[in-house]
Amino acid sequence: MTVMRKALLILVIAFLPVSYVFLSQAVVSSAQDQPDAVAEQDTQPTIEPEALSVLKKMSDALSSQKEFSFETEVLFDEPLPSGQMVQYGGILKTTVKRPNKVFSEFTGDRAKRKVWYSDKEVTVLDQKKNFYGEIKTPATIDKTMDYLMGTYGFTLPIADILHTDPYGSFSDGALEGVLVGDATVGGKECSHIAFAGELIDWQIWVAKEEPALPCKLVITYEDRAGVPQYQATFSNWNLNPEVPNSLFKAELPEGVVKIDFIDLKKQRGSK
Repeated sequence: MTVMRKALLILVIAFLPVSYVFLSQAVVSSAQDQPDAVAEQDTQPTIEPEALSVLKKMSDALSSQKEFSFETEVLFDEPLPSGQMVQYGGILKTTVKRPNKVFSEFTGDRAKRKVWYSDKEVTVLDQKKNFYGEIKTPATIDKTMDYLMGTYGFTLPIADILHTDPYGSFSDGALEGVLVGDATVGGKECSHIAFAGELIDWQIWVAKEEPALPCKLVITYEDRAGVPQYQATFSNWNLNPEVPNSLFKAELPEGVVKIDFIDLKKQRGSK
């Protein structure tokens, strides 16, 4: 799986506000739509070793954690019918128990949803519309993300942060990469790195203190009208949470309606 995992686009694109488009096959998909433009670009990567070093420290810090939780303040741009770009936002809370459990809860301007992944099943609940969907998946987080992306065209929220190899997720497909310099995010001293792909650019702020956890992520969609951005600011990391297995079992309200997952790959192909 390459740069920019498409984050959860499911249940009539129900989770779009949660993670918009995360490091996924978005670059690949867009490139297939514009083969001539991509073919003309120089694809020889020019990436500073210092930027990769910071990314590797972050990846090592994340992949070494067996259980962890964190919060994310999400901001994302979306066009109105008139074409004017407006910003929406929300708070995403995520808990992970490797190798096969994830729980995420999003409360935002336009949505309120929960996602459970446990063992071999993903369940998504739209709390505002009172419907849910579920699907059988492989038995690990990594394989589930690959399966969902390859089969349906979506994946779990904050997918690259959850992956056991964030370094590969964030660096694959990068054509340029630089260490921008030092910065402060939420009172923490960070190293600011920036990467550019064929159609999407992304920036990451990584804490200088150990463990080198991500503090902020910004993605810019250069190929889209209005050049929208997605921003995620991370906080409240807990690397030793007391996590009962019951947290990862779907709790559905009375009267909730079950609907089918949309196969986004087929949907896009039919247009």
